[in-house]
Amino acid sequence: MRKVYTIGDCVLDLFFEDDKPIEARPGGSFLNSSVSLGRLGIDVSLISELGEDRVGMQIIKFLKQNDVDTQKISRFNDTNSNLALAFLDDQRNADYAFYKTRAGKKSCIEFPDDVKKDDVILFGSFLAIKQELRFELVKFLKSCKEKGAIIIYDPNFRAQHLPLLEDVLPYIKENMELADIVKASNEDFELIGGVKSVKEAKDWLKSFSTALLIYTANKNGVFVYTDKLHSFSVPQIKPVSTVGAGDTFNASIAYTIVTANIGKKDIVFLGKEQIQEMVEFAVCCSQHVCMSYDNFVSLEFAHKIKK
Repeated sequence: MRKVYTIGDCVLDLFFEDDKPIEARPGGSFLNSSVSLGRLGIDVSLISELGEDRVGMQIIKFLKQNDVDTQKISRFNDTNSNLALAFLDDQRNADYAFYKTRAGKKSCIEFPDDVKKDDVILFGSFLAIKQELRFELVKFLKSCKEKGAIIIYDPNFRAQHLPLLEDVLPYIKENMELADIVKASNEDFELIGGVKSVKEAKDWLKSFSTALLIYTANKNGVFVYTDKLHSFSVPQIKPVSTVGAGDTFNASIAYTIVTANIGKKDIVFLGKEQIQEMVEFAVCCSQHVCMSYDNFVSLEFAHKIKK
């Protein structure tokens, strides 16, 4: 049975509206993806780290309840788990403030050695560019590539990390070079590469990576570059929160790859119909998540998909 491995930070998301706290949810981009995958019935393991505090215990319990394998979540006891404050604007987009309790400390994450051909590795965000983890992460990714696993990378780069860009840009490019699929937003490409269109993003990426590009532009659509451009419109909605939308989109891509039995060798040969089905499903799932404060597909939605 094929497996999905997600790699990313675990946090407790605190939502604010008009500067008042309104909700708290387990979060972190790839925790969100793993929960959606677990609810959809995919064999998924989250590779991360958490404190042995009350927040950490709460998150571990939540993951297990949602069929996420937590055996590769390392635990630390020298400080508390991380928090993320999400301040929602009028369009329900979030401005983040992160409280990283282990900043500058050596990561205690341990990577698995049982990854198999056509398993899916889904990773990105800040953990993927942390210097403290860089050697071990790249070693793991190269091993997965050699084994024939499918690597999906989402930089999910935030404006508050811009002061670090000069230092981490080589890491971002190396991640993209190792990936089979790069899924990134127009904001990601503008912040990272200074490019402002899907064609500019494709040209920038193809100068050093052979990865298939999935470019999301919010309400302006989704674009996929294989040997040519495929563009897809997006239905307009009035969201409650957009916090988990991109994470759910990533989970949906991994879900389609596994359930449609798409192998590593098949990615470069994906046809228009396959790409359209993948994108439409990902948009459907991500827009569903936008209609609540949850960062993952609901149990009711997942049950309908599985049926």
